[in-house]
Amino acid sequence: MTGPVTHTVRKGETLGKIAKKHGIDSWKLIYQAKENAKFRKLRPDPNQIEPGDKIVIPDIPKKPAKTAYKKDLPRMSISINAEKKLIFVQQKWQYIYNKRATAKKWTSKEKIGFHNKVDKAIWAKWSGKYKIVCKGTSDFARYYKDTVFDVSFDIKYVTSGGHWTVTVTKIPKGDSKGSKVNWNAQTIQLDTEDLVPNEFEEDGKKYENLPAAHEFGHAVGNSKHAASGHGHGDEYKDGSDYKEERASMMNWGTELKKRHADHIIWELNKIIPNTRFEVKSVG
Repeated sequence: MTGPVTHTVRKGETLGKIAKKHGIDSWKLIYQAKENAKFRKLRPDPNQIEPGDKIVIPDIPKKPAKTAYKKDLPRMSISINAEKKLIFVQQKWQYIYNKRATAKKWTSKEKIGFHNKVDKAIWAKWSGKYKIVCKGTSDFARYYKDTVFDVSFDIKYVTSGGHWTVTVTKIPKGDSKGSKVNWNAQTIQLDTEDLVPNEFEEDGKKYENLPAAHEFGHAVGNSKHAASGHGHGDEYKDGSDYKEERASMMNWGTELKKRHADHIIWELNKIIPNTRFEVKSVG
């Protein structure tokens, strides 16, 4: 079916029989369709319809055979699970542990503990913020056009085959930080103080930014080198279109913006043919 059609009720027909004839799971989907508002006033009892009545058969898409997708990319994997209304973005991090001369050696417990803390921080700052919808001409897009997908972000500790090689330097508390992401080389540099917020002040306003969450933003596509071509990078730099938005995650704060998901959306839009995703809201 490519659009609503009008059905003329015949003798002996019921809404159930009409629904079955048109391949619709339930007669309620016909009776309660917005196109049949006048019909419901005429026939307030759905069991009492008459020959000659005109009823609109709405264009109700069938559930697609495939409702879950996963694509493994060089820098992350993206999963779509329509049944759970979830988009899951995961990166595999393979670690190298360094230390400054004045710092103590890493223990095994500290290594795992650092990863767990970073994972928790990224989950808290990024997950559950984006609400994404889809549109298009595919069966998936038509069936799930009213579905709002949540987005969760995760990093997974691996010893080989990582999307990113993450070098973590152990430094004494209070030492200067030096975190950065190299998009092309797929490397991340962090230190043990990157879980301590940076504080900034401008024109009497105070801002707080968590370096680990900020750098993760680069790793999910906020890089001028990303193939999506959006060019989002550090927004605190001179020349950035968003320099004045100090509260932004990619600036001095922790607020996520729609643009911070541009690369994710670009990748999502290549997974299911004739299906386009977009950010409905963020916050």
